[in-house]
Amino acid sequence: MSAQSGTAWKERILDPTEREVPLLLDLYREFHASPEVSGAEEETAARLAGALEAAGCTVTRGIGGHGLVGVLENGEGPVVMLRADMDALPITEETGLSYASRRPGVMHACGHDLHMTSLVGAARLLAACRECWRGTVLFVGQPAEEVVAGAKRMIADGLFERFPRPDCAVAVHAGPDIGAGRVGTRSGILSAGGESIDLVVRGIGGHAAHPDRTRDPIVLAAETVLALQTIRSREIDPNDFFVLSIGAIHGGTKHNAIPDEVALKLNLRYHRPAVRDQGLAAIRRIAEGTAMAAGMPPGRMPVVTVIDESVPPLVTDAALTGKCGAGIEECLGAGAVVEIPPLAGSEDFAVFGDAGIPLAYFRIGTKDEGSGDAYLHSSHFAPAAGPAIRTGTVALAASVIACARRP
Repeated sequence: MSAQSGTAWKERILDPTEREVPLLLDLYREFHASPEVSGAEEETAARLAGALEAAGCTVTRGIGGHGLVGVLENGEGPVVMLRADMDALPITEETGLSYASRRPGVMHACGHDLHMTSLVGAARLLAACRECWRGTVLFVGQPAEEVVAGAKRMIADGLFERFPRPDCAVAVHAGPDIGAGRVGTRSGILSAGGESIDLVVRGIGGHAAHPDRTRDPIVLAAETVLALQTIRSREIDPNDFFVLSIGAIHGGTKHNAIPDEVALKLNLRYHRPAVRDQGLAAIRRIAEGTAMAAGMPPGRMPVVTVIDESVPPLVTDAALTGKCGAGIEECLGAGAVVEIPPLAGSEDFAVFGDAGIPLAYFRIGTKDEGSGDAYLHSSHFAPAAGPAIRTGTVALAASVIACARRP
């Protein structure tokens, strides 16, 4: 390195991080106490934009909704994109934390507050050690991840035309099943693709005293729910990943009235597109076949709709993951980066990969003795924030230097 010898850059990351963590914790608590749901991240985006500007970035707001991009330039070199999601969940917090959500029914239960704080931490570090790297870093604050819409909207709004196109992109995510101070990752398929499906089971309603004069959609929906579970057990190759869950059933309004229809909300997870297609075809076939067996007339067949909340599997680039992982481990120590199995959850960071950007993705450990056993999307999720912020900040900054280190 021109200004640094050997691994001296490591100290330029680690030493400031230790000093920054108390300040970053204050920012984290602000994010956590003021959560906003998908598409409504106005105050969150303003707070994140201000923190990135204070770190030395040039920030553009309002990209694909409340999305934003902070640009930190440092001469000729690679363009590295770091992304943090900003939205919270419609969950009532029950952690008892002193900085718990001040907004009833809304909570940062998926660690997006940690992700944003780590992004700011990385911006501060990279702005202070420009002698260690070269090129351009894009700090992307992405809205609407929980409804897997934000990445698509930012791309559609010109993310890769209005700003330098990234040579690669890196993101971190809270990992409550990983010990604090450690980082989990893998090459290839890291998380599942997902589809959300609306299934309307239609019937012929009437008086509960005369079910013989109806075609009861509630009974039909129950039969359909059970039949759908045979897709995984009897149709999908056991070696393929496939999960089908029914998240909601709504039908009827009165004790003695059989309704005309029942609405079901389904969620499908997969690793291979061919398996997704097989599953969707089976859902349609089973829904219609069950209706036909119940004597439903052709005009009352069920309606299956794949809604606009699709996300592809997250596939990470092996070379990029190895390079960034080595840089992270150089900072955090041997054994800090561990390989994890593919995840059943979905992540719309994958959409940037579908746009042709090589991806690396790291799960930052949030579990210690004081963090409890609550998993993501739980009203009791209370991660070990200090250690996680340190790990996330180091992971993002070290990834940039690994990709854009000065020769």
